[in-house]
Amino acid sequence: MLKRTLSLVALAILFPLSLFACDACGCGIGGGGFGLLSVYRNNFVGFNYGILPFKSRLSSGEYTGTEDVFHQFELQLRYELLPGWRVDAFLPYRNNVRHSPDGDETLSGMGDARLGIARVLADNRPLGTNGGSWYWEAGPLIRLPTGSYDDDLLDNRFLPDNFNLGKGAFGFGLQTALVLSTGQYGLALNARHQSYTKSGTYYRFGAETATGAQVFGQFSHDPHWKFIPFAGLSYEHTASNQTVDNQPVHATGGQAWLAAAGVNVRYDDITLGLRVNQPFQQDYSDGMAEAGLSTNVQILYNF
Repeated sequence: MLKRTLSLVALAILFPLSLFACDACGCGIGGGGFGLLSVYRNNFVGFNYGILPFKSRLSSGEYTGTEDVFHQFELQLRYELLPGWRVDAFLPYRNNVRHSPDGDETLSGMGDARLGIARVLADNRPLGTNGGSWYWEAGPLIRLPTGSYDDDLLDNRFLPDNFNLGKGAFGFGLQTALVLSTGQYGLALNARHQSYTKSGTYYRFGAETATGAQVFGQFSHDPHWKFIPFAGLSYEHTASNQTVDNQPVHATGGQAWLAAAGVNVRYDDITLGLRVNQPFQQDYSDGMAEAGLSTNVQILYNF
């Protein structure tokens, strides 16, 4: 029972930290996320929906009054191929919308698929003398260039590079996740780093780093129902994009501290999850863009 409950705890807490995209000035954070689901010990298949708004801070110029809203619909799968080895797969569909005084622009289609392999390094080992346990896994991740990428998007539609549905490049990185549980309460820690190959002859998206910590409680109503509320903090950083001779692209990259809260509810083999993230300190696109409240809703079937 403790192993199964800790599995649900992990899913409730290690939910996507990353922001999918950014606004008019062309910065971008994340697009990852599977490292944050990665300590869910059951096999599962499911669906996630996320929404993230950005608005321009500029008071003059062509981006004044601009707001970008990024929607992501994602199929998710985790499967244990061999004892201690788990594979994650994520296939997103994205709908990027720009609202401006001159009208709306929309890009929709498949995003970049993501794959991860997790090696379990500690599988619910005892923690202390009061029945607690800890779980730790780590492994590589890869992002595939399955989403549409237009290297002339700015010229063709006056939209920034990060408005693309995909990055037009492979991404490679590492992720790790650790859950400590003393029974009813616990702490979850996670981290992810990812770098990209060139999207074209002269362009490369900046490397991304995300880390987070959340505290949680777990409560059982009866043998069928479980409730896991959680709250925590996360930090995200994206390096500036690079062009000819590895020169940084102006007004790209950024960083943010975010407060997170949410709850997971499980009835037998069905899990529902809700998570919200609110930046309380941020600096995107050299201060020209501001992220708002992001929301993720998830439903999974565990098998």
